[in-house]
Amino acid sequence: MYIKPENERGQDKIILAVTCVMAAVLAVIVISVAAAYRAKEPAAPASSTTVAESTAETTGTPETPEPAETETTAAPVAEATDAYVPFDTTPESSAESDTGAAATDTNAPAESGSSADYDSVILGETEDMGQEYIDKIVFLGDSTTYGLRAYSMLSGGKDTTQVWTPMSGTLTLSYANVVKIVYPETNEEITIAEAVERKKPEYLVITLGVNGVSFMDEASFKKEYSKLVENIKSISPNTKIMLQSIFPVADNYALLDSINNNKIDAANKWVKAIAKECGVKYLDTQSVLRGDDGNLIKSYQNGDGIHLETSGFQAVLTYIRYHGYTD
Repeated sequence: MYIKPENERGQDKIILAVTCVMAAVLAVIVISVAAAYRAKEPAAPASSTTVAESTAETTGTPETPEPAETETTAAPVAEATDAYVPFDTTPESSAESDTGAAATDTNAPAESGSSADYDSVILGETEDMGQEYIDKIVFLGDSTTYGLRAYSMLSGGKDTTQVWTPMSGTLTLSYANVVKIVYPETNEEITIAEAVERKKPEYLVITLGVNGVSFMDEASFKKEYSKLVENIKSISPNTKIMLQSIFPVADNYALLDSINNNKIDAANKWVKAIAKECGVKYLDTQSVLRGDDGNLIKSYQNGDGIHLETSGFQAVLTYIRYHGYTD
């Protein structure tokens, strides 16, 4: 067997040592490079669920609450009797000057026109037109109109065919010319124009604007409302149209910064102006819903500060009966 000389064995040891050192250095370099690369990688994105939840929280807009449907509080409108006495009403001049707003709003829309400018369009007091008159009226509007069905205030109760609202029960003025309502005769969802074409109602009471006062200026409010009225007139020229005042809110309403009686009072002047410009009538029902402080009478609301309950609707329907469209 061949035995390497001592000098060759020393060289082998040196080569082995150098090789081990080089391998160790290479391993250190590889580990360092890998660590540096991992440090530069971007953080993992948030889950899609978290992003969606965040977006929903920041973009969601609250809807005006609908009145609760409760059998215990629902009551039909009383039949006409000799003892049927109208509610006392405030003359237009004093109603216009009533400033008891639920919240002071320095950004409230500017008022325009005096009450005398609208005498020709405001429906004055008449004899009791009777339940037969109420039965001929179709009520088109937002959630403050939906309550007429929810509380069974009209003939037919919850199955009345006299209430036109969207499936949601509420209607914002800015969408009135494109939104679909539930046509009660067939339960189809059709546009207001299509409903008018089918029904051609003898009387139509429109109640809109309470949601709009929170974000619409006078020009856009009047434009959308007038467009709706003129379209209805063109489809059914013989329909007697009444624009109802926006109802006041109570001092316990949760969104007074957005919807308050200062804004509502200004918007009701716009509604009167629209009635005059379009050649239709105005129902000043808000005058029988206010207390001495100018706010919605507490016993007339269902607890949320904006929607009426049965006694509030009874006051409205009684006012309509004694302020009939007789022209």
